[in-house]
Amino acid sequence: MHHFMRADLLIGLAAIGLYPLLLFVPGYVIGWASGLFDFRQRTPAFRVAFSIPLSIAACPILIYLAGRFASMAAVWAVLAVTWIGFVVLLVRHGLSWPRFPRRAWWIVLAWLAIALFISVDLQFGATEYYPVSAFDYALRSEVIHSIGTTGIPPHSPFFFPGHAVPLRYHYFWLLFPALIYQGTGYAITPRLAWIGGVFWCGLGLMCLVAVAFRVLWNRGPASFPRRAIAGILLLTVTGLDIIPTAFLWLLRASGMMLAIRPSVEWWNEQVDGFVYTALWEAHHLSGLIACMMAFLLLREGQRQESLVRRATYAGVAGMAVATAVGASIHVAFVFVSFLVIWTIIVLAKRWWREAAVLAMAGAVAILLASPYALALAGGAGGHGGHGGAAAGGGPPLYFAVRQFNPANFPLQAFGLTGSWIAALVHTGMLPLNYFMELGFFFTAAVVWWRRWRSTGKPLSRDELALAVLVATSIGICTYLHSSVIGNNDLGSRGFLPAQFGLLLWSVDVLFEQPRTRGITILLALGVLGTAYDVAILRVHPILEVTGVLGNVNWIAPDRHMGARTYSAREAYQWIAQSTAPDAHIQFDPHVWIQDTPAMLYSRRPIVAADFTCLAVFGGDPSLCPPLLAQLAPLYPDKGRPAAASIETACQNLPVDILVAKDLDAAWADPQGWVWKEKPAFSNPYYRVFRCRDAVAKSRVP
Repeated sequence: MHHFMRADLLIGLAAIGLYPLLLFVPGYVIGWASGLFDFRQRTPAFRVAFSIPLSIAACPILIYLAGRFASMAAVWAVLAVTWIGFVVLLVRHGLSWPRFPRRAWWIVLAWLAIALFISVDLQFGATEYYPVSAFDYALRSEVIHSIGTTGIPPHSPFFFPGHAVPLRYHYFWLLFPALIYQGTGYAITPRLAWIGGVFWCGLGLMCLVAVAFRVLWNRGPASFPRRAIAGILLLTVTGLDIIPTAFLWLLRASGMMLAIRPSVEWWNEQVDGFVYTALWEAHHLSGLIACMMAFLLLREGQRQESLVRRATYAGVAGMAVATAVGASIHVAFVFVSFLVIWTIIVLAKRWWREAAVLAMAGAVAILLASPYALALAGGAGGHGGHGGAAAGGGPPLYFAVRQFNPANFPLQAFGLTGSWIAALVHTGMLPLNYFMELGFFFTAAVVWWRRWRSTGKPLSRDELALAVLVATSIGICTYLHSSVIGNNDLGSRGFLPAQFGLLLWSVDVLFEQPRTRGITILLALGVLGTAYDVAILRVHPILEVTGVLGNVNWIAPDRHMGARTYSAREAYQWIAQSTAPDAHIQFDPHVWIQDTPAMLYSRRPIVAADFTCLAVFGGDPSLCPPLLAQLAPLYPDKGRPAAASIETACQNLPVDILVAKDLDAAWADPQGWVWKEKPAFSNPYYRVFRCRDAVAKSRVP
């Protein structure tokens, strides 16, 4: 019996313990050297809180450039300089233990428990269940492996037509887990390195909230601790998604439907809560942290009297924007759009000092981000997949009003979807749409705005900048739609800057307005929605297997997911222990969206990850069909016989390991290669074959 869950928890904790070398120490050294926000005179608590989001914002672009134009050895050398610098600072100046409120420590411990326990596999004997979010970070586990083994820029781990093809993806956040993976000699797997990063990215967001209330949204030192804690706790509040979700459960109880969607956010075109984003899409959250750090730096930079100090703030802000471009293209697009609009406003108001700061930051961002942006634009695209190019080869963005899914039912009944009438209907539904998606934050924003209007006073420059950021984010995510995949990634990820601004406004409302019963109910529903989402993320696969819920094909196609997942981990662990890190594997490309266990556990690049070879992540799509033609005899369509031997395919394909599982059509053919060839490893659900064994056998006289 393999105790996979116990190993995951221990190794995950080890990964979390190593991250300060990447996500605290560099930021501390940069903060001390640059003197941002009077870093050297600040309290230890401020230095710690500021260093984590600063590392997230500034380090990825430096790591990328060092790896891109030098080598991974240069990356480690750069990091080593920060470690040595930190030791020197400790020796010369010391580092007092930061005095955080006791509630802050409990919040961090609670987040540690959620990030770790919810993300690892849950094991019961010889059955194992990964959380629903593993569907997303399985793909990123492959990217982490690629960065850790092929360097920067990494090769695509999803397509190998006989030669390496460059990866086309926003992977800057993944540089951190890749360094953990590589730096431990591959002892901490990509999956667990990612999970460790989930905790630190969430912690970085908490620190960013606290820093924002200290340096931007400060309402006095007396109220700061309570306001900062309130802002951090508000990260657990999502919209009113629990209401339509409860309605779906009522339909389930009445027998009108079997399946329940595995997230509270999926009932509508998403505006994701912060906890959901951290657990599913930490790279987008890191992009938000980078953008908001740039926002704070730019706001402070324009207040500096010295040109050198203004240039310092502008330079680090430019680094943060460049990082955001490579961490989350959607969040960065919104933030750069805001910077353009804000620059126009600044010029119109003749705020020349701030205009100079914005110009310097923009120049730095363009200079640093250009190598990555040019590589991203120059890579070959595809037609589908998870991200990176427009589906169908069209433009990556198009005009479309954000949809309110319940309104689509009557529109479909009358055949009006996609018409101008539908656009008008969805426009009219926007207030209700955003009230449901934002809940408490929607109401707090209305209250905050009305209170400001009633004062008759103009917004301060900081307040105006934040309002423009919120408006830009909402406007783009309301009227522009990304076409990369079926989901509107821009609409859900690009809304994050607006959500951060709404959070700052909401704390004002909580502390400066009488608490009403309505506000309390909205807060409770928002917290309940997040709690439900975390729970369903963990237990949805188990509920499918036990028959409580209907099966979702891409999660659990039948009632054997637990045993099959355990077998998959055994098989791919054998592959990881028995082959070189650059050995290429191949499974049946007939996948329902993706082969999640293969990407999650294999730690090996794939020849053709699906019937598009996931060329959207890099490579020439025209090279995919010849590979699939060679694979067709091994992995035939359902009902067709499989080849009796793997010899021909192994001679013609750049593959080292072939994998068969019980769900494959070839598994059901007793005369096919799955049963005629001798496996190098087998268990009840998986059989693994070495191509070199088949080729060697064919050469025996």
